Amino acid sequence: MSAIKEEIITGIKNAITSKKLSKELTMGKLDGQVAVITGSARGIGKADALLFTKEGACVVISDVDREPLIETAREIEDTGGKVAWCIADVTKPEDTDKLMDTAVDKFGDLNILVNNAGISRDALIHRMTDAQWDMCVDIILKGTFNCIRSAAKYMMKKGHGGKIINTASVMGLMGNVGQVNYTAAKAGVVGLTKTVAREWARFGVTCNALAYGFVHTRFTADKETGEEVAGEKMGIPKKARERMLQEIGDKVMTPENAAKPVLFLASADSDYITGHVLNVSAGIYM
Repeated sequence: MSAIKEEIITGIKNAITSKKLSKELTMGKLDGQVAVITGSARGIGKADALLFTKEGACVVISDVDREPLIETAREIEDTGGKVAWCIADVTKPEDTDKLMDTAVDKFGDLNILVNNAGISRDALIHRMTDAQWDMCVDIILKGTFNCIRSAAKYMMKKGHGGKIINTASVMGLMGNVGQVNYTAAKAGVVGLTKTVAREWARFGVTCNALAYGFVHTRFTADKETGEEVAGEKMGIPKKARERMLQEIGDKVMTPENAAKPVLFLASADSDYITGHVLNVSAGIYM
């Protein structure tokens, strides 16, 4: 073979190799996946959605608040992401059914479910009302159950595979003064996670939970100046918040920090992890 021919063949091989490498480098961790993320108009859920679409997923975002939900959808679209939105109250089975149907109707499948919707209603046990207890347990625990049950008709299929990521809290592992409703609900999410992991393993579906520490959202802002949600201001009383921040120092996470381990559990990197509670608290709880 002449030197010229060898040079041409070598050049073609290098071009093919370079093209393959370029394609691999531009592939996202969630290419071709369809994800539903609850409570995703703001905070951690919004950060999850932005990161997921950046990594190639088609995402259905949901919340009970229309305007911030639409704003988030537009923000995702502006970055080139594929997104649909659905107003859904996770305490209502008909709404969670509609949410999962939206994913399949818009994008053809349901591969990832992130149960992120939550709320806090703090009070000492002897002062806690039935309404405060019910709201926390209904949104956090029942809402997670409703979403998984609604996803069953799409994910409980032989060889389907998929990822379910539930949002727990280190408070559900260690308890916390003034949060008996929240800690009980989050502890319930841990038990639910382990059960779903066992029941759905035969379908190739993994189910894991994230136990967060202190994440900077409207739920951890100063209560005195906080946003009102369902008739009550959200946040932590200023003095209690200051004491907490003094104790944990620089361990406060942003929603963007909190989204990264969600991506890990949603990607193929976690294929052999199920029934696990990932502690993401920077050492607040060990």
